[in-house]
Amino acid sequence: MLLQLTSDEAVLAIIALVRAIDPRMLKSDTDGFTVDFTSLEGKQALSADEQLLIKLRIGTESNSDSLELADAEAQLLAARLERLEKSGNWPTDVVTMSRSLRSRLTGAV
Repeated sequence: MLLQLTSDEAVLAIIALVRAIDPRMLKSDTDGFTVDFTSLEGKQALSADEQLLIKLRIGTESNSDSLELADAEAQLLAARLERLEKSGNWPTDVVTMSRSLRSRLTGAV
């Protein structure tokens, strides 16, 4: 499926995946946060979460607003977003954005 993403949705998806992989990858900085990919560099085999995170990274670095996802990747991302929603008390706009994104991900699968 071809998934159109706003920059905010891409950030939310990245956060959802990082929280599932290793929350220590999120580093605070002056602009909010960055993702430290050092732990993935040189790894022989990447998990499905890690592969999807790399795919998102490449898409955002190339300023692409769309991402081609296999059905399994769409389902995985939807599950990670749902897990993120349930992990804390998020602002209403973040939850609304996550649910909208999950709906698009699961509706096309």
